[in-house]
Amino acid sequence: MAQYIIEMDSSVHADATAAQTAITDAGGTITKTYSFAMTYKVTAETSQYDAISGKKYGELVDAERVVTPAFNTNHLKMLCNHFGNSHVAYSPQSTGSGEHIYLLDTGVNTTHDEFAGSTVNNLYTGFGSDFADADGHGTVMASLIVGDNIGTAKDATLHNVRMMNANPYTGTVADVIDALEAINEHHNANTPSQTKTVVACWTASKNSLIDSKFKQLEDNNMVIVAAAGNDGLDVDNYSPAGLDSVLTVGAMNSTFNVGMNPNNGAATNLGEEVDIYAIGEDVSVVDTTSTSAYVTADGTSVAAAQIAGLVAQFTDLYPSSDAFKTKSHVVTSGMIEFRGTNVSFDPDLITSTGATESSLKESVGVSPQTSDVELSALPSGVIATAKPNTTATIDLQINANATDVGILDFSPLPPWMSVELEGTSDNWAGTKSELIIDTTANMAGVTVPGIYHFSIRGTIGGVDSINEFSVGLYNTDVTELDASPEYYYDSDETSYDQVVNFNAAKGGGGGNFTVVVFGTDNFFNVQFR
Repeated sequence: MAQYIIEMDSSVHADATAAQTAITDAGGTITKTYSFAMTYKVTAETSQYDAISGKKYGELVDAERVVTPAFNTNHLKMLCNHFGNSHVAYSPQSTGSGEHIYLLDTGVNTTHDEFAGSTVNNLYTGFGSDFADADGHGTVMASLIVGDNIGTAKDATLHNVRMMNANPYTGTVADVIDALEAINEHHNANTPSQTKTVVACWTASKNSLIDSKFKQLEDNNMVIVAAAGNDGLDVDNYSPAGLDSVLTVGAMNSTFNVGMNPNNGAATNLGEEVDIYAIGEDVSVVDTTSTSAYVTADGTSVAAAQIAGLVAQFTDLYPSSDAFKTKSHVVTSGMIEFRGTNVSFDPDLITSTGATESSLKESVGVSPQTSDVELSALPSGVIATAKPNTTATIDLQINANATDVGILDFSPLPPWMSVELEGTSDNWAGTKSELIIDTTANMAGVTVPGIYHFSIRGTIGGVDSINEFSVGLYNTDVTELDASPEYYYDSDETSYDQVVNFNAAKGGGGGNFTVVVFGTDNFFNVQFR
């Protein structure tokens, strides 16, 4: 059965009764009578519709066809596993309910319809009691984080931290520190054990004091999401994006190419510090001059805003993971099962940034979807940390319906790890899946600190699935792992190979937000990305 909207021909039918009779005599069912003359919504088989006599106009009602909205959600669909398919439904496992995101920007105005259901808390302003956004950048970023229709974490609480008031903004380093202090105090007073997200959709010239305070927020269990910047230069020249430990976000286009943006000439800053990419071209955002309209925006700022909401999805789904593990989950999930292999880099951009392509991470933002087939209840990434001369047992939480469970040959376990499965890999009983970590022996060639990868695969309902897990080894403090090398075990050579670009499945508001960055030790100039 299908639905049709039909206007009957008044030159054929004497009145509405006659028109309705013609429909029902053909086998159709009238489900709605419009106020327009002789116009009806009708449920009918194709043959019944064809048999209705005296139709003037008829149109099939397609449930998938709607009036084109003023915005699109292509950036959300790009976060699905079905990359690049604009027809897929975006159905995330989490919308960030109960999670907290601190937005360091120009303020947030919530008068736009997009914020009708959003929770925005005015936490801090460096401008008296004024939290409003006179520039627009902060509001645009907020729409991509907690917007009802275009936000990646629409049910999270967004904390408005108004650090700036203009584009560009030149101020003192103290402006940044005071804003970060407000975030730190709020976090400490509100369940500091809960991992929270801080997003900086801007860059400043490299400043060690600013970097130090961002690092302290990370050590206090907050994930820092930073825009890489749009200058086509080495990201290491910028704060906070150049920090090894922050989650630095680059921008790509809809074909997963990282390069020059054709709309405004902006190009993602590159370097090994860039961890992940999200679409940063023609992304729908709120029009800050209207309460209902939308415009499109480009750049790493809009990419970072999307990833900030994505982080909140992960902190909601995996609340026991701290900030370090959460970053690892987000980045690693965007690399496995051929996800990262979609990313390509413009050769001219490689040249302009001085990057070494082999050192660039190939990770894209991926939102866990309700339709996903999960091999393990644990996310990919770092699942445990340990010191030398210790032992630990980790439940891998493998799906009880999985079959053919085992370790991938080209990403095997190091000798100081073992996996115990109840039954064999071909006939797994689904009752036991434990990772045994024993750093008291078999440690030849192991570097500490270091992160060590292995991958486990299995089949669920005919679908092959992979989880790439990692274990971090450190001497005295887990923060040693922030910039530690990564390895996988080469069983053929019985040695450890350092990861360069490990991929387990491998065989705002347009350009107006882009300005030049410069600064001194005492003053800084931020660049909205």
